[in-house]
Amino acid sequence: MNKTLILIIMSLMILSCKRDLIKDGILMAEREAPIGFNHLRVFRDSTFEFEYKSFPNSKLHTGKIKIVNDTIFFRYNDSIPSFGNKAIIDKKKLIYTNGSYNEILDIWLDSISD
Repeated sequence: MNKTLILIIMSLMILSCKRDLIKDGILMAEREAPIGFNHLRVFRDSTFEFEYKSFPNSKLHTGKIKIVNDTIFFRYNDSIPSFGNKAIIDKKKLIYTNGSYNEILDIWLDSISD
């Protein structure tokens, strides 16, 4: 009984946090890998968070964006990551195009293209 109650409470807390992210977010995209993930969250005030986690490293990039047609330009508060600072929205994919490699994220929330 106690384990079931704890599980229900934890599930509700997680769902509540995700709902708040979606409420304030205009674009959410991610790529999962066997030992890590990349998450991009873009908010209504044009700020963003790009979270990179890979065992044993993790990094959170923050900054502001500028949107021109189907292209997003990222202005980072710190250094520009190796995947670059420019990405194109292509249907359900976000493709970084000007880095040392093309990072591709799957978009699961897109209020920009609507």
